[in-house]
Amino acid sequence: MAKQYNSIVEMLQAMDLPPDQKKRQVEYLQARQLSRLLTVMRAQMQMSQELAAEKLGWSQGRVSKLETKTDRDISIGDLMDYSGALGMQMSILFLPNKFSIAERIKVLACEIVRLLQKLVRLSKGDEAMERGVERFHEKFLKDLNRMVGDSQKSIRTKPKSDLTVIGPPQIEQMLAKKDCDLVPVG
Repeated sequence: MAKQYNSIVEMLQAMDLPPDQKKRQVEYLQARQLSRLLTVMRAQMQMSQELAAEKLGWSQGRVSKLETKTDRDISIGDLMDYSGALGMQMSILFLPNKFSIAERIKVLACEIVRLLQKLVRLSKGDEAMERGVERFHEKFLKDLNRMVGDSQKSIRTKPKSDLTVIGPPQIEQMLAKKDCDLVPVG
């Protein structure tokens, strides 16, 4: 069975290539994470570069160039246009470098609350929508609790139980010792 890799970079690291070539390939891939993501999203929608170009009002060559540019060379305007052509919204999140993972989670949790409040406001005055939003809240809370609980369970260490194996030779030794009083159970 062929070895499974978690990433292209991991696969490259395992290949029998000269170290300098590996380094160049890894740097090339790391410099194009966003552009590769654009390509993957378009492909997952089963959209050709030609169709994307048509939706954008661009040439197919311009789409190809966007999908191979280094991330630093992609403009925000091109990203907005591209995401729109794919029927997606683009969000950008700026966080201080010093933020811990816990602080990032809190920021995202606040964004979830903001969106839930927006959903409640949009449903006001329409009983059917209000009931639907209430059901959504209940299901979302249940799903969120399950996801957080699953994460929490993964950090709990299970206590190791010691296994003691005693066989006939050990029992005979124990019985032969004078300081071992065995009281029959009965």
